Amino acid sequence: MQELRIDFERLRKDLKEYYEGAFFAGGHGAALFDISDIENASYEQLLVIADKLNFNIFDYEIWQRG
Repeated sequence: MQELRIDFERLRKDLKEYYEGAFFAGGHGAALFDISDIENASYEQLLVIADKLNFNIFDYEIWQRG
């Protein structure tokens, strides 16, 4: 069975952009705190945040030719 490989840096970037959009579009002050959390999050924490926001983690899968 092949292990799922995730492009965590792309996921981190997209999560940050999501929260930046929430701040600028909706004026949510807490969004800046969330951006800081994302910048410092471990890979496991990024997965939890992505799940909370209903991101499709398979969109970040790294494909390798076998």
